[in-house]
Amino acid sequence: MSFISPEFVYLSLIFFGIYWYLQTHKTIQTYFLTLTSYLLYASWSIKFTAILLVYSTIIWIMGKWISTEKSIQNSNNLKFSIAICLSVSLLLITKYYEFTREILKEVFNAMGVVYHLPFIELLAPAGISFFTFQAITYLVWQSESESQDIKKQINFGQVLLFLAFWPTLFAGPIFRAKDFFVQLYGPHTGHAIQVEKAIYFILLGLFQKMVLSHWLATTFVDDVFAYPDKQNLITATTGTWAYALQIFFDFSGYTLLVTGLGYLLGYQIPLNFRQPYLAKNLQDFWKRWHISLSTFIRDYIYIPLGGNQGDFTKTQINIFIAMTLSGIWHGASLTFLIWGVLHALGVVFSNINQHQLKIYLNSFLSRALTILFICFAWIFFRSENTHQAFELLRQFSNISGKLTLAHIELIVLTILFYKLSFQAAPIENWIIMKIKQYWGWRLFIVITVIVYWTILAGPSGIPGFIYYRF
Repeated sequence: MSFISPEFVYLSLIFFGIYWYLQTHKTIQTYFLTLTSYLLYASWSIKFTAILLVYSTIIWIMGKWISTEKSIQNSNNLKFSIAICLSVSLLLITKYYEFTREILKEVFNAMGVVYHLPFIELLAPAGISFFTFQAITYLVWQSESESQDIKKQINFGQVLLFLAFWPTLFAGPIFRAKDFFVQLYGPHTGHAIQVEKAIYFILLGLFQKMVLSHWLATTFVDDVFAYPDKQNLITATTGTWAYALQIFFDFSGYTLLVTGLGYLLGYQIPLNFRQPYLAKNLQDFWKRWHISLSTFIRDYIYIPLGGNQGDFTKTQINIFIAMTLSGIWHGASLTFLIWGVLHALGVVFSNINQHQLKIYLNSFLSRALTILFICFAWIFFRSENTHQAFELLRQFSNISGKLTLAHIELIVLTILFYKLSFQAAPIENWIIMKIKQYWGWRLFIVITVIVYWTILAGPSGIPGFIYYRF
């Protein structure tokens, strides 16, 4: 069941009514939230739900195993390593087995060695990347000596809730264990918080997804990437830029939507976007784009590799490995690998420039070059295979075609997008203030009109979110 389906809207009205009624019964409310999270996941697949339950049980057991004071004091790395290996095993098997099998087959065939791994038809559970990463944060947190008072209160049911928490289950953001459980035992748990901001986020998220992302996909993106050999300079350029906007509006819209729903549940979900296309370099971009993933990669891969504790060369190697893995995380495909390697090389080059070349550009040029590189990399991210990506790249040399009304509309949208991006914070504060000011029947009418118009302007069906596939 999608978060933008009519069924979800109707059931949410019943759910929140019961959820808020249980505010004075925290234990029952927590179990109710856990049950509804599993029921929502079961609406996608009963099989996946059973897998998530078994997986969560293993994570709970592993957490108890490595969290004993004796284990922590002795820094039992063997226990921790076993726990982490078990936590990522489901992800590696279901998502990367076939990809690895094909690579090994090609390598050994090229060497003239007969090598065969059996074909196994595996289907990765929805949201597996996200609940796996959250499980890792839980195990790491359990292995640390801090927050012992909170850890001792955590029970099996609460771990089930953490890994199945429905606002972040399907496509994040990655909710770290410490942040989740601190809020679970906080004073606002179960009470709606920042309601005006929640309303703004939900409405903006719906508009970004249902109107902007849908229009960009159907008007430009889908045809350009489906038929790359039939494009020209204008259509290839607008299609690529349209996809850059589409994936932002799609994923940002999803994040805004679930963040608003999280506020209504009493939880503050991690920030995931901060105007990424205003970045002046790639390091800045990754501080603004998919922040929960980039900080996870930093804290759980880059820093354990050594971070910046070694010399400059070793630091760049660590960055390259971490960024490449971030690409592979999106999927077992050569296109995602190339996308990750491109960003890895881009970040490394940016570091070399800052420390050695020292080529400085003004804000406009640095932003322009950064967004050009990002769009170039998006071509591989969006393409189904490398042939499609290189075919589209070839069309940039096809200097033909002409501007249409749709292209003019895209230019206008781009100008508005950048103008509003620079003013995002004051606009948000102003709208929230107006929501507070007009609270009551006037606000209800405005919200009804916005939702109705969004439905009319949106697609006839129920579109999926791009990041559901990861």
